[in-house]
Amino acid sequence: MDWSKAKTILIIALIITNGFLIAVYGNFGMGGGGFTDHNALSEFLAERNIYVDAEIIPQNHREMSILFVQNLEIDHDQINRVLQSIAFEPLPPGARENADYMEAANLAIQLLGLNEEAAVFKTIAEHAVFCRIERDDDGRQTIVSYKNVIDGITLEKSHITLLFEDGLPIHIESEWLEAVNFHNRKQQTISAAQALLLFLAQIDDKKNIYIDRIEMIYWLDETIIDTQTAIASGTAFPTWKITYNGTEAVHILAYKH
Repeated sequence: MDWSKAKTILIIALIITNGFLIAVYGNFGMGGGGFTDHNALSEFLAERNIYVDAEIIPQNHREMSILFVQNLEIDHDQINRVLQSIAFEPLPPGARENADYMEAANLAIQLLGLNEEAAVFKTIAEHAVFCRIERDDDGRQTIVSYKNVIDGITLEKSHITLLFEDGLPIHIESEWLEAVNFHNRKQQTISAAQALLLFLAQIDDKKNIYIDRIEMIYWLDETIIDTQTAIASGTAFPTWKITYNGTEAVHILAYKH
């Protein structure tokens, strides 16, 4: 094994499992179960070609439960028939800013939930939180996306996209996981700083890595999804999602071992 790589892994293991502070690599400081000197951590990672702004490293983490989820069955053909039957007023050309589309998309989801044939959207609306807006080059089509947020934490792989054309909602797509319940036991989670050190231990690539975002999510363990039933079910774990180099991401399970 490459000695420099082995030494890095050993240092990280000592820091994470024993709280051992290696003076030569800087004193990260300890507190609340995690490292608090994010500037020192940022410098430590930069020496290993991982670049992260200390300001984007989350400070807080807490005890969390695992989340039991199931796939929400949605008949998209039926939902879109209902959507097209609603007499929406198209957004006028002068009122097509992001805020206008957000308001129109929220209204569409609420009206869908009031229709018996699309009542599933009443459940979706409880946890749907605006995520982003995308526009095509000529400005005719706009997509408004929502994520699924449970107890303040995003449930990954669970989203809605609503397509507008010429200011009018015309099509909806969704992949939605419904929260069934939490496990009755909470466990302490590792800090974002500890997750970054675990990320460092996993990286073999020598290229520069630029970290864009670090966030706690619920991550569905796809290895135990029940594919034999009509409605897939599974277990979502508290997980640190680290997005880097624009589009790449890794998931670090957040439970302490």
